[in-house]
Amino acid sequence: MGVMIGTRWRQILVLLVPGILAFLLAGLSIADMFLPKPYDGVVLEADAPGRLVVRQVVAGSGADVAGIRPGDVIVGIDRDVLDSPANAAEILNHHSIGDRVPYLVRSKGHLREVLVKMGRRRIGGTMYLVACLLGFSFFFVGLFVLIRQPRLPATRVFFMMCVLFLLFLVCRLRPASYSWVDSFVLTTGTLALLFLPATFLHFFMIFPRPIWEWRRDPLALVAGTLARRGVLLPLLYLLPAAVYVGAVTRAHMRNVALALISGAPAANWWVMVVYMLLGLGALAISSRWLPDPRQRRGAGLVFLGTVFGVVPFLVLSVAFPSFLNTERFLFYGVIPLVLVPLTFAYAIIRFQLLDIRVILRKSLMYTITTALVTAAYALGIASFNWLFRGTQLAAAPYFPLVFALAIVLLFEPLRHRLQEPVNRFFFRERSRLQTAMEEMGEAFTAQVDLTSVVRELVRRLPELLGLRFAALYLQKSSVLERAAGPSVLPEQLPAMPLLNDFLTRRGGLVRVEQLAPLEMLSSEVEALSRSLSESGVEVIGTLTSPRRFLGLVLLSGTAGQITLEWEDLRLVRGLLQQASIALETGTLLEERTRQAELERELKIAAQIQASLLPRQLEVATGWRVAAACHPAREVGGDFYTQLPGAHGGSRALVYGDVSGKSIPGALLMMAAHEVLHALAIAHPEPGELLDLANRRLHTLRHSSSVLSRGSFVALGYIACAPEGGSLRYSLAGQPPPLKRHADGRVEELLMPRHRIPLGAFPQGGYRVLETPMEKGDVVLAYSDGVLESMSPSGEFFGVERLMEVLEACPGTPEEIVSQVLEAVESFADGRAAYDDITVLAVSCCRADRMCGDNCETRTGGNA
Repeated sequence: MGVMIGTRWRQILVLLVPGILAFLLAGLSIADMFLPKPYDGVVLEADAPGRLVVRQVVAGSGADVAGIRPGDVIVGIDRDVLDSPANAAEILNHHSIGDRVPYLVRSKGHLREVLVKMGRRRIGGTMYLVACLLGFSFFFVGLFVLIRQPRLPATRVFFMMCVLFLLFLVCRLRPASYSWVDSFVLTTGTLALLFLPATFLHFFMIFPRPIWEWRRDPLALVAGTLARRGVLLPLLYLLPAAVYVGAVTRAHMRNVALALISGAPAANWWVMVVYMLLGLGALAISSRWLPDPRQRRGAGLVFLGTVFGVVPFLVLSVAFPSFLNTERFLFYGVIPLVLVPLTFAYAIIRFQLLDIRVILRKSLMYTITTALVTAAYALGIASFNWLFRGTQLAAAPYFPLVFALAIVLLFEPLRHRLQEPVNRFFFRERSRLQTAMEEMGEAFTAQVDLTSVVRELVRRLPELLGLRFAALYLQKSSVLERAAGPSVLPEQLPAMPLLNDFLTRRGGLVRVEQLAPLEMLSSEVEALSRSLSESGVEVIGTLTSPRRFLGLVLLSGTAGQITLEWEDLRLVRGLLQQASIALETGTLLEERTRQAELERELKIAAQIQASLLPRQLEVATGWRVAAACHPAREVGGDFYTQLPGAHGGSRALVYGDVSGKSIPGALLMMAAHEVLHALAIAHPEPGELLDLANRRLHTLRHSSSVLSRGSFVALGYIACAPEGGSLRYSLAGQPPPLKRHADGRVEELLMPRHRIPLGAFPQGGYRVLETPMEKGDVVLAYSDGVLESMSPSGEFFGVERLMEVLEACPGTPEEIVSQVLEAVESFADGRAAYDDITVLAVSCCRADRMCGDNCETRTGGNA
């Protein structure tokens, strides 16, 4: 850091030395103008070197009283013939103020001698003082730019241009007299005038960026080629000197007087005109075609200031005095030059030209402006008092009353009229923010899309606060997604509870540099802070409601140099709090809407799912069936249905349990239902049917992102032999059915070696088992939701309780199903079921393959 600072100051000092010398020379010129020396009142013609031609005579001076007029030539002083202005100065320095000195004057071809009384020197007038102020304004603007950015070539050239403007305005525009200082200063001013056009053109070719870096037209390419070869700068700076030498040599060879304009050859003035037109052309191109909009606007402002400042100066302060021999408009030509440093300084502050950023405190500027208004107010009152002082009105006893009324009726309203625009200018952001808060309140009352309102508000923040940009990030799962803001910012930011807690404790809004204590605790926060700073983010705010963290708002710095005040940030904090309430309300409304839509969709799905369950179960003659299915949620993954049996005219029963819940489970359940029905028509044999259904569901589950969440289907298959006698079954993930014999014994049926759920693997290998059935025997099939039902204490229902229920219920299949469901519900004692429950009971009502008239096919029920 020390090396960088040292290098920076060395770069500054290299240019400061000639700048300081120019500053001292300008000070010497001003001091010489006002030193108390004997003076005759003659202002010499600067464009007539070697001769003492009178350009102007100060009114009331000794020369004016003696009859010397503009155009006269002073041939001698104190009876000595003059050969130069320095000779005249040497003679006059031997006299004192008040002496009468004889002058030999040639007037209209005639010589005459007059006595001139020496007065106090007072050459410098109002115009010259204005020119001096302008010159020093140029110097200090250039000095400021150089100190802030000494490494940029454009800032160094700009500083040299400002130094040359100082020398030209202070040294070249001073009224000519006899002293040696005058000759030296005027010569220096003339040299500054020679090199000023070259620096002018050089600067605007590289301001704010070298034109050949971003333009591809032929002129820009030629300039870039010359610059890279080191030819451009010598050509620019040597051409005016070459023109000067050529003009002087030509005049000497022809033995004619050199045509001068303001002390410089006319040819050099034409060079200045060409250079300045080229420079203005380059600046106009920059203001129109620069890629960066900010730089483009800044260059446009500087272009306007330069045009309206330089052109009137060239016409009124150079051309008119030289060609019309009148200085009546000189003052009006110098005054517009103030636009050049003013527009450049404003462009630096407003658009950060040359990468210079100036931070201005709004409160300080407001205080200064208010003080100026108050001073104008006090000056008006004092002027009013002075105007009537000494009059009869002032002596009247009622004058204080009249004076007070004048203040109240005239000056006080005027002060308010002046103060109101000042308040609006400096604090317009606050009124804009308050308006935005009112608009958000109206939107909140109108119950519109509040998330869109907040998003639009963040998009308007740059306009409301004068920022370069603002961004909104909303919480989406475990990340923050950009909902509004420029593309230079990342699409997503990590959600950091530590950062959110820090922002909440700090009031919800902090500057990025205030995250430094948190950066030491978290590398993620450190990386985020560094990334945001590099993107131009200066302020970070949190959107948090009492229920949840909602998102972040990122604010850049101001587009100009007036920084955000504490009062502005306080209003922004209030706006963010209101936005948080709006977002929370919008989120709750959205959640409630989604919940209502989901509930409606679930009801529709439940109706569809219920319609898939058969209203009547029919199997072979001599069997009685009952079934029930209770979903744990609005829709479930359990089902039962009947399929064509392997024997002609017989029916088989299947009951399934999808491992997923809710909508995904219901979708897979319906897919399994349709797959089984479609395959059973052509492949009723249970082993083949389950193998084909397994492969079909496995393919379907892996080809759908929604169904893959349902995982697989546990299935049970039951087929009753016609005329009774036996029951065939196969299991694919379902628990083994229970069998209650006619004598009341309850046992678990054998389980196949492999009972892999359908869709879990490509190959299943399902076996079909068979159990004999006598009259009065009952087989109870069920899903695992029965066994996994839990009591309030967390105990499972289990297979032992189920066997006890079955043993204690010797009734029909309908009664058995009802008893099982009641037992499970009583055991849960109000605790919500975790899994769907399916129960299916099959009883044989015919012995020795014979059945009475009452043992025809019976209907089953479902719930």
